[in-house]
Amino acid sequence: MLQDIQDSNRPDPVPFLMTVDEQLDTTDAVDSYRYGKNDGEYLYLIYLADDPLDTASDITPVYVGESRNIGSRIYQHYKKIDDALPVDGWEDDGSWGSFSKYDHIAAVRDAADSQLYVWILDVDTVEKSPYGVETYRQELEAKLVGLIFAHPKYRQTMTNREFAPNQALYEIGNAGHEWLTTDFARPGTSTEPPRETVPTTENSKAELWDHWLEKYVYTDLTDESTADPIPLFATDEQLTVERTDTGRLKRSAAIDERIRTEGKKCVHAGGLREDGYEGVIYLMYQLEDFEERSRPSIVPRYIGKAEAYGKKNELSANFTEIAAERSSTRSFARWGDGDYWHIGELSMALFENDSRKVAWASELFEPGTHRLKEQTYLWVRAWEQGVDTGPYGYEAYLAELEPQLIGVAQASHPKQLLNKSNVPDDAPINSAEFSFEGVQELS
Repeated sequence: MLQDIQDSNRPDPVPFLMTVDEQLDTTDAVDSYRYGKNDGEYLYLIYLADDPLDTASDITPVYVGESRNIGSRIYQHYKKIDDALPVDGWEDDGSWGSFSKYDHIAAVRDAADSQLYVWILDVDTVEKSPYGVETYRQELEAKLVGLIFAHPKYRQTMTNREFAPNQALYEIGNAGHEWLTTDFARPGTSTEPPRETVPTTENSKAELWDHWLEKYVYTDLTDESTADPIPLFATDEQLTVERTDTGRLKRSAAIDERIRTEGKKCVHAGGLREDGYEGVIYLMYQLEDFEERSRPSIVPRYIGKAEAYGKKNELSANFTEIAAERSSTRSFARWGDGDYWHIGELSMALFENDSRKVAWASELFEPGTHRLKEQTYLWVRAWEQGVDTGPYGYEAYLAELEPQLIGVAQASHPKQLLNKSNVPDDAPINSAEFSFEGVQELS
């Protein structure tokens, strides 16, 4: 970015907004800059800049985004920032997101001595990401948000809501405009060296995935004191999944115990624990060469996370049942059987014509049945950001860990991974056609 700014043949730095007759508008420079950039792979940064702009430290990031139609996206941002004005007219309506990213950007602009600028990067010209491996625009956005958020000096001006910890979003929502002068409670990690040696410049993303599995998942698989591998579902010998009294797919008793055990590391009856656990990371997977228990091959099917902090309420709804030690499992760290949680949505795809988990139903179950094609497992771990490391060897917030793992797992098993978010546009999950035909069980 700094090279573009210092290149006399480039238009950077490009001012974003101007005021004409008390009306906000885009500058001629940014209009010229964004035109013609359609149907491409673009990353962009909205930022503040000190004068003179000589070093990277003179750049203050405000928002990171990605788009295939950057011209339209930049204009949309302008319109929504305009709608957020005047800054002092904002009022909290009590809902999460009331102080939106656009209210936040408008407040940053109002408080800054600098103009807002826009920088656009053609991701196809980037050979390696900040971690030294190949990348794509969705993954690059997530990585940059995580890296920027590691710097405490950027916490107040960073307006991204995705890939930032829920704790930050909760505190931002409560503070509103006062967030610009509020310190975020969690410590920064920008000066922390990697906790382990991971030669990212020498390893492929698939090898980085294997390295992370070796450290975390295989450790549990080969430890005789753990129950792993733990089947996700309660099944008979033919792998037909049992159903609950409400007709939903039934989880295994062992995975219920594991979810509660890991969840209680994050929460207790009084709410959130204060010992560093952010929530849980989980991997739905299948095994190849299972007979060789010491080294079965892990096939990732879905990667996700559940943060103990909520965005609106301090305690996430995903953990209320675990905190209160209730027998109900509607949310259950995202694996609940309620209508908006994984098991519930998968059950609805099989039995109720709901489209959200049709891909899961098609890939995991024999057509027209609730019999698994092969045994499916779930690995769950409470994540401690100050101790645990992501696939690149650095500490990682749970919010940034998830897309990092998706990126390396997708490189390793692109045809098997069922994640639709944070994968390339041409990922098999996005190009495959899934329908209810062959999925829906006859009632």
